[in-house]
Amino acid sequence: MIREIELLAYLPPFMQKYQEPAAALEAVDPEFAIAWDAAHRILYNHFISTADEYGIRRFEKLLDIRPTEEDTLESRRSRVQSKWFSKLPYTLRILVQKLTVLCGGTDFTLTDNFGEGYTLTLGTALELYGQVEELADMLDHLLPCNITTSVSNTLPGQTAGKICVYCGIAIAQDMIISSQ
Repeated sequence: MIREIELLAYLPPFMQKYQEPAAALEAVDPEFAIAWDAAHRILYNHFISTADEYGIRRFEKLLDIRPTEEDTLESRRSRVQSKWFSKLPYTLRILVQKLTVLCGGTDFTLTDNFGEGYTLTLGTALELYGQVEELADMLDHLLPCNITTSVSNTLPGQTAGKICVYCGIAIAQDMIISSQ
C-alpha cells in the first residue's frame, strides 16, 4: 500500500474521544485502503512505463500485439513502447529516436551509405527476449523498400575457464577382393 489510511485523524480532537464514531471510522479504514490501492493502480496503468501486467495487456490489445509465453514484462513493455510511438514522417532522425527507445541503455551503431547506394548498416546489442523481432518489425515498417539493410546483433558475454581441445586421427581403408 502506498498510503496508510487512518480516517480517525480527520475528526476534530474533541470528537476522537467518543467511541462510536472512532469505531465506525476504524471499521471503514480497510475499505478506503482498498479503494486507494485501486485508484493508485489505475493511475499507474495509464502510462506504459509504470503499467503492471494488466495494464500492458490492455495496451497490447489496443495495438494488436500478441505476446509469447517467453516474454517478460520488460520485453512486452519495450514492444508496446516501440509500436505506440510510431509516427510519420519516417526520417533518419526518427529512426535514431526509435532505436534509442528500443535499445534502452545499450549502444547501437547506424551507418548510412546513401551516396553510392541505398544501404544502411545497423549494429545493436539487444538482450531482452523479443527485442530482435521487434527491431526487424520496426525496420520493415519504417524503411522504404529500396533501402538495403545489414543488421547485426551482438550479445555481450564474459566467460572464464579452460578450453580443452582434443584431436584424433582415424584411418580407414576400403578393400575390394574379387576372384577373377
